[in-house]
Amino acid sequence: ECLTKTDLVFPSGLPIYHSSTNGLSMLALLIAKEMRSHLLSYRFALTLLLFFVLIVSSVEMLALNYDRQATNYAETRRSQEEALKEATDFRSLRWRGIKVEKPPNPMSVFAMGLEREMSRSVKVSSFEDAKLGRSKYANPLFALFPAPDLLYIVNIVGSLLALLFAFDAICGEQERGTLKLVMAYSVPRHLVLLAKWIGGYLALILPFFASVFTALLFAQLTTSLSFVASDWSAFLGMMAVAALYMSVFYALAMWISALTHRSSTSLVLNFLIWVILVLLVPNTAPMAARAMAPVPSPGVIAGQRQAIQRSLWREAWSSIRRAPREERGALREEIQARIRSATDKVLVDYLQKVDSQIGTGVLLARLSPSASYVYATAGLAGSGLEGFTGLREYVGRYRIEFLDKIHELEEERSRELEGVTDQEERQEIRDAPVDPDDLPAFAPVRPRLADNLVALQTDLSILLVLNGLFFLGAYSGFLRYDLMK
Repeated sequence: ECLTKTDLVFPSGLPIYHSSTNGLSMLALLIAKEMRSHLLSYRFALTLLLFFVLIVSSVEMLALNYDRQATNYAETRRSQEEALKEATDFRSLRWRGIKVEKPPNPMSVFAMGLEREMSRSVKVSSFEDAKLGRSKYANPLFALFPAPDLLYIVNIVGSLLALLFAFDAICGEQERGTLKLVMAYSVPRHLVLLAKWIGGYLALILPFFASVFTALLFAQLTTSLSFVASDWSAFLGMMAVAALYMSVFYALAMWISALTHRSSTSLVLNFLIWVILVLLVPNTAPMAARAMAPVPSPGVIAGQRQAIQRSLWREAWSSIRRAPREERGALREEIQARIRSATDKVLVDYLQKVDSQIGTGVLLARLSPSASYVYATAGLAGSGLEGFTGLREYVGRYRIEFLDKIHELEEERSRELEGVTDQEERQEIRDAPVDPDDLPAFAPVRPRLADNLVALQTDLSILLVLNGLFFLGAYSGFLRYDLMK
């Protein structure tokens, strides 16, 4: 009889809510209850174990691979510089060209993306268009069994664990009878739902962050992996996107849980939707785009360019043979310019069709939050579509810059030979090695974080909107939830 109403507690340890109870304190108690129930469950232990083992082993494996790439890159640079020092014939250098490659990307340790394609060497010469060469990943096991990076782990494992954490958030408590007990004492439903979301999500995301930062620390202690300021910004952005992505599936599972009254039904529906969103839509989008926006094969385009080249040479050959000897060089340059113009037009048309097909595939894949997460994370890491397109454009600009510099150096050497009559001195000038520092450096730069956020605002907006819609769906379903069933 001496007890007041606020002295009464639930078996779970929560005080009975009434109008005089502070809403924030009640919310804190409800969150603590949710976190306690998750932390003491087998699913939390399984989540912690999975995240720790998968993330730490993945980051360490890819960090060791980054170590090898950095070593190979340094050795390749030294061999290229030694070869340049022996090159004295600028005409041969212009036609034979040089091979360059970009330095390895430390962010690929977390999001490989298109890094395997972007890490190929590039041959730059006047004889052919600059393009990416053969892949440096010669080990076929990398193709058969690619190492799962953090992007893959979050995309597949993280989203699935988010569903497993929340699929019985409401219907499971209804089956156990605890939800009816809580609601019998007039606790507002919005507080119950918000506490379930916050408490369960914190129990899910804390093991993830702990595993990621443990993996990062271990990789930096055991390998040469290190970050500059821009890398840290990209890394923290990737962590924020991963948290946002997993919250999408957590809110989705709560919504389905609020629409069902049996946890088994909720689990089956969640798994079916996960298969559609994570596995089906992103993997079928490129095939659908290929059918909707067909593109001729590279072999067909190469054949068309060769046919144009043969046709124009055949037309001009007779006029070149009849022309005086001193005019033949100018005629050859003219026909070469016509060939470049015609073949470049074919290539530009082909690249436009490729970009159209890629755009269609991206648009279709964005029907799934999984695709938006992959695009956003790979973009922040510098290994996404924007980075690949930027590298391709940079290679074209570098080729022009390289050939212009070779022409400039050749003219400088010709000026040095003017007025020199001594044959030994002339030969010494001709045989002077090329200084690698005189050539433009091949140094593509990843976009800044601000530029990345602008380019990725569509995908980030999709994840934010889906979070809001799924949580509103869970709230609407919970308001109408029948506790008597």
